Amino acid sequence: MAKKETMTINMGPQHPSTHGVLQLVLELDGETVVSAVPHIGFLHRGVEKLAENRSYHRALPLTDRLDYLAPMSNNLGYVLAVEKLLGITDQIPERAKVVRVMMAELTRIKSHLVWLATHALDIGAMTVFLYCFREREDIMDMYEKLSGARMTSLPKSVPKLRLILV
Repeated sequence: MAKKETMTINMGPQHPSTHGVLQLVLELDGETVVSAVPHIGFLHRGVEKLAENRSYHRALPLTDRLDYLAPMSNNLGYVLAVEKLLGITDQIPERAKVVRVMMAELTRIKSHLVWLATHALDIGAMTVFLYCFREREDIMDMYEKLSGARMTSLPKSVPKLRLILV
């Protein structure tokens, strides 16, 4: 009797712009799928490893790109942690704190608009999608005025936001 050999391979993770990042661990017997184990929400970009050899300022664009819907929120979490570690939380200007909170809230609203728009599209409501993205554009315009970029808030050539965050 011939020995049956199977092969285990990873399929994914799929692109983060899909509605839920998915990795499948497949067990294959030739071209036949014997089993498939889903790992929903899996995404690892190695950001921690990339940040190990960077200074505080040079690591900020890495956190910026962790979640393309909430770049300023990710930056804020990183900046607050570094400031706490350095013991400089009392040296941050009040204006910077206010702008940080405003942008974090706008980011939250912007993320919810994308959720609602894509959910509506999934159930066939095109009009809701258009309204949500229209409102999101206003927030994206604010992002652009503050940082010089629309999707990620820390382009290398624009130092404005760095002055607010640090």
